[in-house]
Amino acid sequence: MNVQKHVSRRSLLGGAALFAGFAATGGALTGCSASAAGGGSAPKPGGLTIMGNPGEITQEVIDAWVKEHPDVPITLIKDDPTRLNAMMAAGTPPDLARGFGATGTANLASRGLALDLDPYLAKSSTLKESDLAKINDVWRWDGTKQGSGPRYGFVKDWSQDAMFWYNTEMFAAAGIPLPTADKPLTYDQLLEYAEPMTKRGGGKVEQYGLFATAPTIEFLSTMVATSNARIFNDDLTKADFSSPEARQALQWHIDVAKKQVGYTLVDPNPDGWDWPPFDAKREAMASAGYWFGGMVATNPKTAEFARLAPAPMMGSKRVSPTIGATGYWISSKTAMKDEAYAFLEWYCCTGPNAKWRAQTGVGLPAVTALASELPQSQPYQVDALKVQRNEEQYLEVLPFSPYAQAVAVSAAIAELFPRAVKGELSAGQFADQATTAVNDLLKQGMELAGKKG
Repeated sequence: MNVQKHVSRRSLLGGAALFAGFAATGGALTGCSASAAGGGSAPKPGGLTIMGNPGEITQEVIDAWVKEHPDVPITLIKDDPTRLNAMMAAGTPPDLARGFGATGTANLASRGLALDLDPYLAKSSTLKESDLAKINDVWRWDGTKQGSGPRYGFVKDWSQDAMFWYNTEMFAAAGIPLPTADKPLTYDQLLEYAEPMTKRGGGKVEQYGLFATAPTIEFLSTMVATSNARIFNDDLTKADFSSPEARQALQWHIDVAKKQVGYTLVDPNPDGWDWPPFDAKREAMASAGYWFGGMVATNPKTAEFARLAPAPMMGSKRVSPTIGATGYWISSKTAMKDEAYAFLEWYCCTGPNAKWRAQTGVGLPAVTALASELPQSQPYQVDALKVQRNEEQYLEVLPFSPYAQAVAVSAAIAELFPRAVKGELSAGQFADQATTAVNDLLKQGMELAGKKG
């Protein structure tokens, strides 16, 4: 499940500090999302140590694997960038780790942290390259470009993450036409529509009209891509937030925060992500892709009003990216390469859990053969799949620099954001200072990689 949790300012600043720690040790962040400090028992002799999400690699999944591979037990460690840093610095990284292929592949591959999977895929008797959904190419990096070259991971499931879900009842009550698959809303329309759907009482907001927002590098890159622009330059060594398109995206986030029509970094969501308030009818929209239908399925009442909408547009070009493509990668230092690859293939692509994920709608599958398993028994599922199928023609993978992890870049932006909301920085000053801060990070990363700016 590509759970795109709302990123608080505190967690983003923590990510910046974490990145500094990695720079000091010559390491790098993985594509893992920040989480609480992970637990886990001592590695089992002869087994695999996996840093992942216990909600995904459950005990049931582990038991199913061990039943088939009794000589390869699993030790699961909750994904935690701080612990991963310590393990890599000590020369004892986990055998496999969870990551975001869309934003993390270039960083992992360029630092030599991830194993090249091509030789293992070539000799596999259960999985062929032609079986893989095209989205798996986000885990490829040729040294300068993502999408080609060696493969460094597999997607477990994925979505086009700029899409959003909305409450049809709240839209109707406000007299707002429902979004359609063939005519996406603009970001300006979202802001306009959010105001009448935001309800206040007792000096506080009781219902937000918009989904939670944060000016992350992923979100900003998504917005400017619809204006046929980009944040990073061609060789991914510099960022620029001062272009008209980037400044427009930054201003939109400032306006959302000032109008208080959705959770933001200055008014954080206490639940951490969009599902709890959306499910409780405290939020008219939820920022999430197709995978969110798996959450909707847990509440029949929510299923009555929840519908999926295509990715919004800031400009005139339809772009609907994946900024997650969540999956797993294998450490280049593992002593159990064959066993690690066998688990990776089994869990992400060919095993029973891969089929279950498709059947429950918690994400689009990693292999084409499982596409027919996606659920269509409920009206919202039929509608969501129709929107999703139409959206796939606009799929893009946005470029992210290999010289700084996305969480660190977003942290640098987040540190400036409250001052822009308070009016201490104009949008132009915000853009200029964000450009300087992010380019300092990129320069540091380039120096670690031995590359001159």
